[in-house]
Amino acid sequence: MIEREVTILSGDIKLKGICCLPDDKGPFPVILYISGSGPIDRNENIPGLRLNNSKIIAHHLAQKRIASLRYDKRGVGDSEGDFYSASHNDLVDDAVASIQFLQQQTYIETGKVYVAGHSEGSIIATQVANRQQDIAGIILVAPFCDNMETILVKQAQHLKSKVMGQKGLKALAGKLMTFLFDPIKAQKKLINKIKESNKPFIRFLAYSGLKKVPANWFRELFVLDVEQIYRQCDVPALLIGGSKDIQCDPYDVMKIKNIYGGIAEAHIVEKMSHLLRKEEEDPSVFNYHAQLKQTIMPEVLELIDAWLQRELQDKKPR
Repeated sequence: MIEREVTILSGDIKLKGICCLPDDKGPFPVILYISGSGPIDRNENIPGLRLNNSKIIAHHLAQKRIASLRYDKRGVGDSEGDFYSASHNDLVDDAVASIQFLQQQTYIETGKVYVAGHSEGSIIATQVANRQQDIAGIILVAPFCDNMETILVKQAQHLKSKVMGQKGLKALAGKLMTFLFDPIKAQKKLINKIKESNKPFIRFLAYSGLKKVPANWFRELFVLDVEQIYRQCDVPALLIGGSKDIQCDPYDVMKIKNIYGGIAEAHIVEKMSHLLRKEEEDPSVFNYHAQLKQTIMPEVLELIDAWLQRELQDKKPR
């Protein structure tokens, strides 16, 4: 394979990314990969949590003669801009600009441009398909269908339940902290503070300490009509959830399939966490670092391979 550093212009912001190409003559089908929430770089890494998901998927696709583009979010890695002032719509604009960049490249096969997204990237991918013409299909991994407020409260409830359910002397400090600093109350307080603010970002004392919070981003997600976005989309879709995902309800893939405006294929991978790794224990964010010793579950790559091959076969001239 060949990896090329590229610059994508999104408004007046320059985004940096990598086109991963098969070591072969083009043109190639291509996938734009959009990462999940947070200050995530082109390889889907965040400080303290190195996933490399997008890199793993890109290298796998190159072996199947499919190109890909992955990029640093604005304000992250080598990209310009300020991540914490960016809104959700800014991130959608960046993804649209990335698709437009790909559609102008001679090494990309016209009519075979796909968009893949993980977590928040899944709703961005769907909006890209709604806004941009000539998108062949979308791949949504760990997508969500709930509104953002509900998701935040559910995540806080899960955190509290896991901490209070721990046993032994080592768990006492965590239980005491949770008793004194209830994560559910804190999450609801944060939601209210974001709504009351008109600043691009705020600072908030959370369970894990003082945090810088992208308020613009949250405010837009709070009012986003997620279900309507899925209803409006009519390109072919592959939906993949994990049965042990505690951040995005795995059964949302079935909800999305039922309301989706086009043909959607949905799968729930058993024992898969939000990180796309195998989770043998009760699902918990406390297990995430241990999961990083693994790689992406092969079932994810197999499902993407099979779906893409069927899609590409259908698009062959007859």
